[in-house]
Amino acid sequence: MMKILVLDDQIGMRKSLSILLRKEGFYTEEAENGEQAIAYLEKDSYDLVITDMKMSPGTGLDVLYYVKERHPQTDVIIMTGYGTVDSAVLAMKIGAFDYISKPFKNEEILHRVRKSMNHLETVRDLSSLYKSAASEDSKIPLLGNSADIKGIVSMIQKISRTDIPVLITGETGTGKSLIAKTIHILSSRADKPFISINCASIPDNLLESELFGHEKGAFTGALLERKGLFEAAEGGSILLDEIGSMPFSMQAKLLDVLQERAIRRIGSNKSKAINVRVIATTNTDLVNAINSGLFRSDLYYRIKVSHIHVPPLRDHAEDIPFLARHFLESVGKELSKTDLQFSPDALDFLLHYNFPGNVRELANAISGAAAVSSGNCVSAQDLALALTSTLFEVPSESGNGAQPNSLEEWEKELIVESIKKNDANLTKVCSELKIGRTTLWRKMKKYNIR
Repeated sequence: MMKILVLDDQIGMRKSLSILLRKEGFYTEEAENGEQAIAYLEKDSYDLVITDMKMSPGTGLDVLYYVKERHPQTDVIIMTGYGTVDSAVLAMKIGAFDYISKPFKNEEILHRVRKSMNHLETVRDLSSLYKSAASEDSKIPLLGNSADIKGIVSMIQKISRTDIPVLITGETGTGKSLIAKTIHILSSRADKPFISINCASIPDNLLESELFGHEKGAFTGALLERKGLFEAAEGGSILLDEIGSMPFSMQAKLLDVLQERAIRRIGSNKSKAINVRVIATTNTDLVNAINSGLFRSDLYYRIKVSHIHVPPLRDHAEDIPFLARHFLESVGKELSKTDLQFSPDALDFLLHYNFPGNVRELANAISGAAAVSSGNCVSAQDLALALTSTLFEVPSESGNGAQPNSLEEWEKELIVESIKKNDANLTKVCSELKIGRTTLWRKMKKYNIR
């Protein structure tokens, strides 16, 4: 049973939301302000915290900071009223799972709670997979069987036995964060915190406080002293995701921390020693960034003591069937379709698609295709629906008898065939393909269709 802490200073709102959640089978407890909520969280753990933004004493942001620091596996949903949406966006950047604007309908909040429940189940399943990789003989999960990936697996097993900094490079969606997490789980630090921060998602003026913490009164709005993420990760590992986006001024401060193995909170004159392993990821070419004056060369060599490059999925396409079947099995359990399988044309379709979004796009496409599939078979048409968000029919073969080599070729062929079939009546074409006239004109221009 999902355990939820409901936090709002308006008793009517708090009670009605708690009753709604209990009717849906969730266990709830209630708090009327941030101070009381933190007291509850000090004594017990929760799967989800639903909190209003404006309260006193202790705001929704105070609770969010506390949860992210002490209970990183707990999701937080922020409820916002008029004039607090900007704060909610900031909360999302800090780590809130979701936010919802008041007033809201019952089904809207229940939808977000169910999303959180599915997210937490996925996290726990992944955690189980990571732990299964701890034995020497087991393979690192969710990667593949190609020569490139086997080389990465071997590298992970070697690196995890050390404490040296690691730089993981590769395109978006290739699984860099998964590799970072696996390195931590296989290391001697596995029972200590693993803290992650996306350097691209935190505003420049907040990043230093997020990483190193601040003293009370250090700047406007610093009402309480707060630990930074380096302190929160003591004894464990910290993942600096997309480090290539870190502001140049912050790079020097990070370099000092790595060299001195100590941090200094904003507003403090005292340094504090830390014992944290640093893992960094980036989809940026850091050598080009150095040449352009955007990244410090000394920091680059400090974090690149060990380096793993993750190739894009198109460079190890032989892993697609293995990965696709794994994702299909996982989503089948979520959808209670345990007998799901691919049609022959589906796997052929996947092998011919370029996957610019890499493994993440593959996983999302299979989730979407499984959701719309009829029966227990996922077809090429289901995958095309998931990848293009249109209702095009996928042809079995192109006009010259050969399979199209990409999703764009599928799409162009469908438009051309529909135009011919409907004698260039674009109204009928839009109706058949279920797209708007503007979309049709844009695609005709894209594919140079007259």
